[in-house]
Amino acid sequence: MKRILTLVTISALFLGSCSKDDKKDNISPIGQATLTFDSRVNTEDFALNKDFTIGGTKYKFTQLRYWVSNVSLINDKGETYNVPNSYFLLEENNAIDVQGGAFSYPARKREEVTISDIPAGNYKAVSFSIGVDAEHNDNLSLQAGELSQLNGMTNISWMWHTSYIFSSLKGSRIVGTDTTGITVETGLNTNYRSLKVDLPAAVAIGGKTASIKFNVDVTKIIEGLDLAKTPVIGASQKTEMTLVADNYSKKAILVSGTSNK
Repeated sequence: MKRILTLVTISALFLGSCSKDDKKDNISPIGQATLTFDSRVNTEDFALNKDFTIGGTKYKFTQLRYWVSNVSLINDKGETYNVPNSYFLLEENNAIDVQGGAFSYPARKREEVTISDIPAGNYKAVSFSIGVDAEHNDNLSLQAGELSQLNGMTNISWMWHTSYIFSSLKGSRIVGTDTTGITVETGLNTNYRSLKVDLPAAVAIGGKTASIKFNVDVTKIIEGLDLAKTPVIGASQKTEMTLVADNYSKKAILVSGTSNK
């Protein structure tokens, strides 16, 4: 009888061990996360060719574009995972004629970035930059991620063919019957900005796809600017351009939630 009980006990322990091992085997050592940058105008969803009222003035936008680069994820142990080759062009734009209409950059809306091969764990913060770091900005021959002389920025705006435009917001400012075109852009190494965003709750990565969502508020991008006085902001408007770069890193981008699916 004792022998039978012993065999039963051993079998139970063996099955329990297998069950635990199976559970461990089902946990992937790597995972995937989607970063969503939801463009907003205050509480409204951002859209092209639509009238918005900001600070009592009517605006209609035709383009919003910016580089998200050098993404890192920080887990609850304080360990940082630096996403390799993480250069992503986020944009919402109409079709753009290039080189006098010889080429056309297609209309595009892109608000999501998917990152794979992330070490499994619980992640509590995300850091990234707006713009392109000096190493790549000063040498357009370096290719990494989505960086390319032909990918959207260097060949169609300002008169820059030697460095990237970091962000671009275009459209019109409408006062009564008067319509004035506006262009709000950033660039130059001094306007490269990094930010770290603490998540409202740690998100598990490994197995299911994790989702991290941000709101990008256009009203905050242009906050503090006098677009009636200076409707075009570019390389020659260094003070205003620095203000816009600071707005991106300090005000415009806020985390709105996390989930797993």
